[in-house]
Amino acid sequence: MNFRDELEKLELLLKAIPETDKKILDSFSNILKGFNDRLEEIEVNIETLQENVEFLNSDLSEIQDDLFEEVSLEDLEDFDEGFEEVTCSNCNKPIFIEKSALVNNEIIPCPFCGESIE
Repeated sequence: MNFRDELEKLELLLKAIPETDKKILDSFSNILKGFNDRLEEIEVNIETLQENVEFLNSDLSEIQDDLFEEVSLEDLEDFDEGFEEVTCSNCNKPIFIEKSALVNNEIIPCPFCGESIE
């Protein structure tokens, strides 16, 4: 149903009504026009929200694909070869650190307690 067309028909009918009744019906017509305008605004907002949700869904799908892509055992082995598990001497929590950082004697702060890992 097209509300705008129906409102135009109503306005044509109002022109044929006696003047005393016309004021009351004009008021109703104005109220209906206001409702129609607001309804059109809401429809535009809903369309915009639907587009935004579709974009977010697409972005989220891409992120999920990146996060949950299948990793081969070889990839995991390569990952393990580049890191070494070290236990923090201050908080005793295990941390994986790149072997190159350990070889270069870099000062590495513990992500849990903030103290230097020795």
